[in-house]
Amino acid sequence: MNSLKDLKDISADYTILYVEDDKDIANTLINYLSKFFKEVVYAKNGEEGLELYKQQSFDIVISDINMPKMSGLEMAEEIKNINNEQNIIIISAYSDIQNFLTSIKIGIDGYIMKPVDYNDINNLLFKTVKKIKTIKEHKTLEIKQKELLAELSRDNNQLKQFSNVIDNISIVSKTDLKGDITYANDFFVDVSGYSKEELIGKTHSIIRHPDMSKGVYQELWESIQEGKVWEGTIKNRAKDGSIYFIHNVIIPLYDINKNIKEYMGIGFLNTKEEIERRQFKKKVMTNYMEFKKTNINAIERISSQDSELNNLKQEHEILKESLKKIETKYKKANHQIEFYEKGTKEKDTQYLKIVEIQKMNLQKISESHKKSLIKIDLLNKELAHLKEEHDLKAQQVIKLNEELNEQTNIIYDLRDTIKNIDTCQNK
Repeated sequence: MNSLKDLKDISADYTILYVEDDKDIANTLINYLSKFFKEVVYAKNGEEGLELYKQQSFDIVISDINMPKMSGLEMAEEIKNINNEQNIIIISAYSDIQNFLTSIKIGIDGYIMKPVDYNDINNLLFKTVKKIKTIKEHKTLEIKQKELLAELSRDNNQLKQFSNVIDNISIVSKTDLKGDITYANDFFVDVSGYSKEELIGKTHSIIRHPDMSKGVYQELWESIQEGKVWEGTIKNRAKDGSIYFIHNVIIPLYDINKNIKEYMGIGFLNTKEEIERRQFKKKVMTNYMEFKKTNINAIERISSQDSELNNLKQEHEILKESLKKIETKYKKANHQIEFYEKGTKEKDTQYLKIVEIQKMNLQKISESHKKSLIKIDLLNKELAHLKEEHDLKAQQVIKLNEELNEQTNIIYDLRDTIKNIDTCQNK
């Protein structure tokens, strides 16, 4: 059982359309519902309720069945045609089987008997609002995911543009975690004099100049393995033996789990022309790093949203399965009610026939008594016989009444069982 505080906390932002032709009942329930919900709009019959629904959206529709102009079930069917996902709760003073089956066919989300048990309606409203909230959160996450994907696509396009710029004005290479070259751009090939086939799979020692200290490379390697960005000037030797200097920046690249997956080196030739353009290149590098960071963050956000979306989908499936089980139980209970009501009607018919026969017998006795005063002794004996027969029939009537009462008690017990099933489910 959910507390009133739980219901108030979860339903404060939701609205209700309440349809009821009895003003006294309506005023009582409106006052009660207004304590929990943001707005409760009232309509006095199904026709008026349908018009209000067309003008304004509501989270929950609560309606009586028997009303003038348009019944609650007729209105509910029209609303479901407009919005099949609308949550509708029916309140009825009659346990009519046909109405109950029609409610299931239409797709009614809850059924409450009058007089209203506030524990029952509290639990039903809590469950309904929780379902609405789950569906809305699901849709919100889907929208956010689409926005993140669009943002990621834009960032990737811009990142690609920056990558193309860097690729055209700098020496770019990638290495795996062992230091073997996995990528070399055309500028690297032109400056080093080696072909891509000669560079791929080799380490950067292929272009290392003997004058360069091993300590520099050791410090470089330790830095990038720790996830740091290394920056410095390196003296290299081309394939033809010529010497060139590059200002190199080496960046660790991460996967979605924030593990280093490879390293990227971006180098700029240290000529006078390159020195003059260094400020521009530094700005390009800064922008490149920012976009890489944005890319990783966007991927992480999408992964988080996917996880939340999957959780909501699982919760939604559980609610759907629970609803199917309740409907199955309702159908079984309906069949039992139909069986017992049929038996009750047959007993009623037998009882009426017996009463009619007794009336006819008493009338014959009265007429015979008036016409046969002379044969009073004989008639007395015959009357005694008829009285015995009447007593026997009366006993039969009493027995039938007892059977009728038993059948009636069974029906009441069954209805209580249905009510308990619904209460247990809400728990």
